[in-house]
Amino acid sequence: MPPVKPSSRGARPVRTPLRPVSPEEAESWSDGDSDTTLFEPQPSDINDPWPYTFHQHDIVWVRTVGGNWHSGRVSGLTTRKGQTRQKEGLFYPVLFNKDKIRKYFAPLNGEIKPDNPHG
Repeated sequence: MPPVKPSSRGARPVRTPLRPVSPEEAESWSDGDSDTTLFEPQPSDINDPWPYTFHQHDIVWVRTVGGNWHSGRVSGLTTRKGQTRQKEGLFYPVLFNKDKIRKYFAPLNGEIKPDNPHG
């Protein structure tokens, strides 16, 4: 897989296309219980990656290309996988901006966090 390169705007890497994952494959990436993720070491900075497992309808915070954080929710559409800044990882579909915008965000890129005391 080719290396991830910074985009011309410098805010987001250029990625290979995202690929759909089956529910079974998505589950294999999961630790089986999202509550256990909360007990793992937390990122030291809000922008740091965190291998958190999200589920449909989870309330989340997402960072847009402009660097702003917005509240949203994981939509029921297909989770995808693709190259993150670190390695291949999952991308979750999130509805935000009053459910007007849907984009994919990756925890391993530090661009999606759970809306809880640890996120």
